[in-house]
Amino acid sequence: MTGKNVDGLLELLALETEIMELRANPDRRAKGTIIEAQIDRGRGNVATVLIQDGTMHVGDPFITGMYSGRVRAMLDERGKPVPFAGPSRPVQVLGLDGLPQAGDNFNVVENEREAREISHKRQQLRREQEFHRVKRVSLSDIHNRIEAGNISELRIIIKGDVDGSVEALQDA
Repeated sequence: MTGKNVDGLLELLALETEIMELRANPDRRAKGTIIEAQIDRGRGNVATVLIQDGTMHVGDPFITGMYSGRVRAMLDERGKPVPFAGPSRPVQVLGLDGLPQAGDNFNVVENEREAREISHKRQQLRREQEFHRVKRVSLSDIHNRIEAGNISELRIIIKGDVDGSVEALQDA
């Protein structure tokens, strides 16, 4: 926050990258990570992406999490439009179908059709997982549990708009 020892930190980072031989190839399709995402009132879904490998251009189709899209515009950290973004550059991307989670992978793909297909498959898998997670209890399940002796008493809440009908159900 105060700027103290920033030079030393930068020197250490440069030394680490040399020792680990960290290199990014700017001549391939972009890969990155979503840093944050929000809904902007005038621009729609906006995600901040840190490009880790490759170069992203305006108009590139992409997939991130379960959503796809086409890069409508890219903005730098000051809000100025940029035509392309190379490795280690954070940019705000406009043109997402939905709001991805922070930490989701961001990949530029060959064409928009491929991105939509992958997105559709991922959304379908998520729906299936949520459907299987919520197990509905049926009357036959309750009957089987009562016969097995797992349930000795079944508590029910009766709601109604007329007192007479509620009392009749309660007495029964």
